[in-house]
Amino acid sequence: MRRSVCVLAFTVFLSGCANFPQFNPASDPSAAPPGASRTNKLEKELFSAREHNLRLKAQVAESAKKIETLTQGIRDLKKEISTFETTVERLRREIIIAKNFSMRPSPPKSVKAPKPLSGIRPKIAKKPEVAPITPQALYNKSYRAVRDGKNEKAIHGFRRFLSLFPNNQLAPHSQYWLGEAYYALRRYPEALDEFLNLITRYPNSKKVPDAYYKRGITYLRRKFPLNATLEFEYLVDKFPKHPLSEKAKVQLQNLEHYSRKKP
Repeated sequence: MRRSVCVLAFTVFLSGCANFPQFNPASDPSAAPPGASRTNKLEKELFSAREHNLRLKAQVAESAKKIETLTQGIRDLKKEISTFETTVERLRREIIIAKNFSMRPSPPKSVKAPKPLSGIRPKIAKKPEVAPITPQALYNKSYRAVRDGKNEKAIHGFRRFLSLFPNNQLAPHSQYWLGEAYYALRRYPEALDEFLNLITRYPNSKKVPDAYYKRGITYLRRKFPLNATLEFEYLVDKFPKHPLSEKAKVQLQNLEHYSRKKP
């Protein structure tokens, strides 16, 4: 009897367990652990933030590329503007030089000799025979004159040399020293003309750099610093290895300092 009661009680317990609902997190979202939904939300936000960061990096890289392109364009534009300003400044100086030459006074008109009286024949004196002078002798004589400070005599001698021997190898030197003689007499317009004649008539002469440098110095004497700057720049550009180019650079530095001090 007691055994039958135990069996009946065990059977009732088993049937009660079969009817009790089992726990399944997948079947009931509300029954999931409380931290799982928060973790999923943070992962989604982190993924979204990474995508946004990547987009920002791409935009920054594109903007940097555009800025570099604009910067290079600005550099090229500044370079073109600088070249243009240099050209304008050179043209302005050349115009100033042209105006200075146009302002030179015209040479005096030659005075006609009086006509001889009718019926009276003037006596013509016979010219004494003079031995022909050689180019070297005439050059040496004229050079000694300019060296000794007899500049008027030197001018006469060098002009005679150039009229008699314009194609001689000493002609460029005569042309240069003719300008030096005028310079020593402070006849600066004539000196500028003679130095320019050397540059144009004898462009391959070794005295051309000297002529450029002396023209610059002459313009400084005449208080024309822009003209002087142009001559010194020509010398440095065309004859960069010539010893006078170094002196011209010093003069250009002094002229730049002078122009900065001017109000």
